[in-house]
Amino acid sequence: MKIAIISNGAVGNGLIKYSDQRFNFCHLLALFLFVLFVTPAHSADKYQYEYFDGQHGYFKELLLGRYANNNDNRVWKWIDDVKIFVKGDMPASLNKELDKIIVELNQISGSIRFERAASEDQANYFMFFGSGASYLLFEPNARPKSVERGAALYLHKNTGYEILKGSMYIDPAMLEDDAYKKYLLRKIFSHSLGIRYQAPYYADSVFSSLPYREITLKYSNLDKIIIKEFYSTCVKAGMDKYELDYVLINGCEQEGSN
Repeated sequence: MKIAIISNGAVGNGLIKYSDQRFNFCHLLALFLFVLFVTPAHSADKYQYEYFDGQHGYFKELLLGRYANNNDNRVWKWIDDVKIFVKGDMPASLNKELDKIIVELNQISGSIRFERAASEDQANYFMFFGSGASYLLFEPNARPKSVERGAALYLHKNTGYEILKGSMYIDPAMLEDDAYKKYLLRKIFSHSLGIRYQAPYYADSVFSSLPYREITLKYSNLDKIIIKEFYSTCVKAGMDKYELDYVLINGCEQEGSN
C-alpha cells in the first residue's frame, strides 16, 4: 500500500484526505474531474513518464531550481567516488537500507561509485545519527532549523561547482515510523548527489515535494533515468541553464572536441 504525505503534515492513503464524507453528486463529480486531471501528472511509472525526452524541463528544475530565470544557478556534481562514513547510533533497519541504496545507485550511475569508508579519514560523506548539537559542531554551516526538525543536509563545493564532501543528519528519536525513516534516508542522500531541488510533479519520485509526495522506498523508473542522465559524461559541474539545454537537446556529440 502506498502512503502519501499530505500538505497538513498528516499521513493518509491518498492524495487528499477529507474528514466529512457526506458528499452530494456535485461534490463527487468535482472530485472525479479533479482526480482525472491530477493523476496522470503525478505517477511517473504507471503513466510511463519515464521517457526522458519529454522531461528536460523537469530535469533542469531538479538541478537548477524552479525559478532559475536569472541564470545564476549552476550544476553541482560529484566527480570522485562517494565514500560514506556513519557517525552515531544508526538503527539496524537504516543500516540495511543504506546498503540497499548503495547497490541501487551503483547500478544506475556510471561515472562514480558509492561505498562505505572504513574510517573517517577515508570518507568524503558523513551520515550523523543522534544529537543535533554534535552534528552542528561538525557541520556549523548546516541550517539549525533543519537540524531542530530532525533532518539536515550540507554539501561543500569548489569554485568549479564540483562537490568535494558532504554530510547529512537524521535524528531517529524524532521519527516514530520505520518506513518514514528509510524514506528520509533515501531522500536526503539522493539530494546529496547534486540533485538539490524538489518538484511537485511525481508523487512516486524520491525528488517529489509537497503536497504530492509518497513515502517511497525505491527509485521510480524516472528517478533512475534522472540519476543516470545526471551522472553521464554529458552533464558537467558548473553548467548553467543554457549549457544544460544544449547537451539535453544535442547530446554529447561535441564532447570529444572540447
